[in-house]
Order: sequence, then structure tokens, then C-alpha cells
Amino acid sequence: MLPFSKIRSILLLICLVFTSEISSEVWETSVETAFNKAKKEGRPIFIDVYADWCGYCKTLKKEIYPKKEVRNEMSKFVLLSLDGDRFPNLKKKYGVTGYPTLLFLDKNGSLTEKIAGMPDHKMVIKTLRSAYSKRDKEVNLLTDLEKDPHNNLLLLKTGEYYFEAKEYKKAADYFYKSFASEDPRMPENKHKALFNLGLSFSELKNWEKAITTFSLYLDKFPTGHSKEAFYYRGGAYTSLGKKTEAKEDLKKALELSSDPEEKKEIQDLLNRL
Repeated sequence: MLPFSKIRSILLLICLVFTSEISSEVWETSVETAFNKAKKEGRPIFIDVYADWCGYCKTLKKEIYPKKEVRNEMSKFVLLSLDGDRFPNLKKKYGVTGYPTLLFLDKNGSLTEKIAGMPDHKMVIKTLRSAYSKRDKEVNLLTDLEKDPHNNLLLLKTGEYYFEAKEYKKAADYFYKSFASEDPRMPENKHKALFNLGLSFSELKNWEKAITTFSLYLDKFPTGHSKEAFYYRGGAYTSLGKKTEAKEDLKKALELSSDPEEKKEIQDLLNRL
């Protein structure tokens, strides 16, 4: 018969092996670290958005994620676990309105799949597999464009993809192509493409082109996102030191705004001019 100390050592070893098996996944807690890792390794991203008070979130982590089939699919992803209440910008960007929410992104942070609410393990597996099949969203978009190079919706989506990836020069190129396209199928995309072109120039700090683009937008689509166009054009004027023009635009944006927080932000900008 084995001595008690030997039995205890064997049991401890078994426990350690079992524990390492069910918790071998590395969950990142930094958005920047996870996104950099995904780009470097060319892997998609799986984000578990939770809240400390959410019971279903705890059930997911204790009962769903440890299942062998789920772990096998999760191992193909960079895993990121975030307390949603601490990341309001991420919630806004990906439309998170409750917990748990599971987000599936490609390596550049573009959303491919989403689960809102408590799923069972079969749904998690199915969605992980679907998201993994879409991990090369950039390649898929460019392949589709080769077949239909003047499709203004595809051009717009490609621009949006690169904008999300913070590749603003590429984004501007595709937004311009979408706006300039003579594709008659979806003319409503022209105003989206032109507005996003202005945003891209703003991100590139090309203030002159941003002003020109938003001016063209306000001329061609006066019933579109005029409040936002005045706001961003006002910001571009501010960056160029053109205070008179900036004040005019920000005042117009203020008049068009109905949101108290938004109005306060615009008024603060005016007060600093």
C-alpha cells in the first residue's frame, strides 16, 4: 500500500493536470495587447464582454468555455475578456447593449459575428466556426471587388474595413471610389462614402481636404448628416487656426444638436476659441 504522502502527491498532480486542461486558454485583459497580438499572429479575436454582477457571464466562464469542443475552437482565436462597464467606447462601437455579449472580430478588429445574451455551447461552437471562416475579411472583400470593381457598396464596405483598421489612406481611396462610382444599384451609398471620406481626411490630419470634402457634402447632401459635417469641418478650421470659420460651423452644429451632452461638448469647444 502506498504511503499517504505519495497518494497525496499523485492526487495533487492529477488535480494540476486537470486544472491546466480546463484553464489553458490565455485571456488577455488589454485591448491594445490583444489587437496587436492578433495582427502579429494573423489570428481573429474573440471578446467576452461581461459585467461582475452578471450571473450568466459567470455561467459562461464556468460551464460553457471549459467544454472540450468549445476550447478547441477558441484556441484558434486571440481571447480577450473585458468588463463592459469599463469600456464604453468599445460598447458603442460594437453595439453592446447587455451582458453577456460575445464579439468575433478579424485580425484588424472588424466585426464578423456577434452573440447577444446567454448562448448554449452549441451556439458558441457554431459561431466560433463561422467567425473563423470569415477571418480573412480583407481578402474576401478584395476578391469580391475583383469580380465587380465598380460596385459602390463593396467599395464602401472596403473603405469601412480599412477605416476600422486605422489604415486611413486606404480607407480614403475606397471611399472616394465609392462616391465616384457610376454604379446605379445603390445611389444612397454616395452620401455615406463622401461623409466617410471627410472623416478619413480628418484622421489623416489633412485639414484642407477635410474642409473641401465636408463642404462638398453639405452642398450635395444638405439633409444628410449636416450637424456632424459642420462639427468636423469646424474642427478642421480650428486646427488651421481659422477661428471665425470654426465658430460659424460649431454654432450651426450646436443649433442642430438636441443631445444635452453633445451640446455641452460643442459649447466647450466654442468657449475655447
